[in-house]
Amino acid sequence: MNKVIAWIKKVNLRQILMVFVAGILLFFTQACGSAGATLPGQNGVQPRQASQPNVRPNSEIYVPKGDNVLNPPEGGMNNFSDVDPRSKGGASQAKARAEFLKENSAQLQSEKSTNNPGEAASRIGSDAGRLGRNIQQKAGDVGEKAQGTAEDFAKGARKGLENIKENIQDAGNYAKEVGRDTVGNPRS
Repeated sequence: MNKVIAWIKKVNLRQILMVFVAGILLFFTQACGSAGATLPGQNGVQPRQASQPNVRPNSEIYVPKGDNVLNPPEGGMNNFSDVDPRSKGGASQAKARAEFLKENSAQLQSEKSTNNPGEAASRIGSDAGRLGRNIQQKAGDVGEKAQGTAEDFAKGARKGLENIKENIQDAGNYAKEVGRDTVGNPRS
């Protein structure tokens, strides 16, 4: 303790003030002096060419023109192509997929449509049979889930009753202990 008091008496208030002012000066010159940080050609920053616009390419108001247009309007979603222009062969894959889907939907439509009433009635009967099997299967699943839920409820109820029984026994023992302590330690 004596060493601390001797050190405080030895340190001059002027020295502490000078260190504080130097620290503040260093902080503000480094944090607020941005002139050297943005000079072109330093720290990997390339000087801007005369042909470049005054706005940065990542800016919200930058609209590329001429050769800088990455995705020209083509009439797709939002008036642009639905395929990333950077992907190789993406447009041809998308067109092939679209053609496959068109052919598949046309085939399914032709399979489902008919002018023959007998064929339509037999298709309705087979669809109704599949519907009946699906309903029966789902009813069985619901029954199994209900049985599982009932079993879980029964297990929970048994566990709850066991807990209540233990708590009642503990309460009786606790009441006995409190009664002994009260009788053995009367208040004045």
